Amino acid sequence: MTQESSTGVNNIANGAKLIGETLIPGASLLMDGQFVNGAVHAAVGTVARLALGPVGLFLVCADSFSKSTTDKTLWDHISAPYKEHAAKKEAEKAVLVQAGLVTP
Repeated sequence: MTQESSTGVNNIANGAKLIGETLIPGASLLMDGQFVNGAVHAAVGTVARLALGPVGLFLVCADSFSKSTTDKTLWDHISAPYKEHAAKKEAEKAVLVQAGLVTP
């Protein structure tokens, strides 16, 4: 299978997952065979819909789709830049400590 046809199949699968999420929260995880995680997203999506309305449902569906397609939750995507920035600052501080310019 070539790269282009593989990408096309992947896009179709992701489209089906996105359509599934509009019907049932956690559908994309269920399609991947992650039944426990999909069922949890379905239950949490129902509670979020009742508690927060459409916004809560959207967030749970988006998290499920993200977890299915990228293997990262929404929180991982949001917090990644902060973690990278903190690691960079820590590395810079370690260089300055090693050079004796600052104290640990």
